[in-house]
Amino acid sequence: MEGQILVVDGTATSRITLKVRLAAACYDPLTARTGVEALGVLARCRPSMVLVGGPPGDMDAIELCARIGAQAPGLPVVMAVPRNRRIAALQAGAEAVLDLPLDENSLFARIRGLMRDRQIHAAPSRGPGLAEDQQAFLPAKPAAAPTTLVIAADLGVARGWRQVLAPRLAAQFRLADPDRALAEAAIGLVPDLYLIAADAGRPGDSLRLLSELRSRRSSRNAAFAVAFEADRDDMMSVALDLGAGDALPSALGSPEAADEAALRLTALIRHKMSADGHRAAEERERALAWTDPLTGLPNRRFALPRLVELCRPGGQEGCAVVAIDIDRFKEVNDRHGHAAGDAVLAEVAARLERAVPAHGFVARVGGEEFLAVLPETSEAAAAALTQHMRALVSGTPILLPGRDAGIGLRITISAGVAGLKAGWQDAQSRAEDLLRQADHALLRAKRGGRDQVMISGIGAAA
Repeated sequence: MEGQILVVDGTATSRITLKVRLAAACYDPLTARTGVEALGVLARCRPSMVLVGGPPGDMDAIELCARIGAQAPGLPVVMAVPRNRRIAALQAGAEAVLDLPLDENSLFARIRGLMRDRQIHAAPSRGPGLAEDQQAFLPAKPAAAPTTLVIAADLGVARGWRQVLAPRLAAQFRLADPDRALAEAAIGLVPDLYLIAADAGRPGDSLRLLSELRSRRSSRNAAFAVAFEADRDDMMSVALDLGAGDALPSALGSPEAADEAALRLTALIRHKMSADGHRAAEERERALAWTDPLTGLPNRRFALPRLVELCRPGGQEGCAVVAIDIDRFKEVNDRHGHAAGDAVLAEVAARLERAVPAHGFVARVGGEEFLAVLPETSEAAAAALTQHMRALVSGTPILLPGRDAGIGLRITISAGVAGLKAGWQDAQSRAEDLLRQADHALLRAKRGGRDQVMISGIGAAA
């Protein structure tokens, strides 16, 4: 089954019909006759959405929508309501409103779109070892008003939409024809919301534009709405399946129609901002997972898989690695404290990173241990670069903080260099062998007196 959908309808025939239609489409329908029964179901489980197909038997449908929002925040509610109650339903928190009688194509297009968005923006699962669920992301209030780009082949149509919506929608409006919209997306000039007008006689053009913008990396995360003539319900369903967040009637002649459109577009912008916040939070989580918090360098979790990639057959045959260790680091901690040790680690990391070229990287892989990965670099070139690293670290004393503020320590490093050799092993084995050779060379550098660089397989210091 694709997902659970709670159907609420006080009329048995309508409720059963919806249940059968949803089950035939491989959804998992639950049913409730009354609002109290629906709220009881939500207290026991969390379906993917709620579909209010008709008035419940014990309360107003709008009241039920508001109570669902209070009990299960974020749960999408789709409501089939008369036109004169659509604004009230949206204000109560409905995710989408449908006309009565229900059109099957429109209904399932809405369900597919909401299911798709729910999967994309699902909350992160509980992290390993955490006894409690992670807190939901609360997006910061944007510093500037969101931007809406109104697109129409006839810019007079776009101006009409802007004139009607600007007093009702807290957004900055721009106008463009389809060609300009695509050109701006190509250079990264992307609004928060694309409002695409399906010009009379050419609704297919708007769908092609929607598909094009949704497929581009720069613009695919924007919100999208398409406005059609009232008799093009078939095209509205296609637009939803192509990724539009909403499909609106283009006629905004009455204040009620304009108010409804503004509410629906406001909801799209709000969802888009929330999704942006989730993506930013996930990006921060990924960065934290791959980054050492003290030095800001990549950590072992990042470095080792990247090295394996470079060791794949046909990859970088000229790759070299450098295993690096701070000499007598324990004495720094013992004599000057852990704050001094942290300062030494951070400064050594900064000096090593300055020496590594842009196509390589240096990672902190242990307490005072670092690993430099140098693609497209021969063993001899890596040894010369490592000598430069050694000189950078030892050339200037590192000033200590705290109780020993002003004291400068001369810190040295030992390093072992190994270059990738041609071989038949798989990438994992080649990477492990490369690291093993670099570690052996590092041990020889330490045993030979420290503050020196050794090359794998060569007895003398580089």
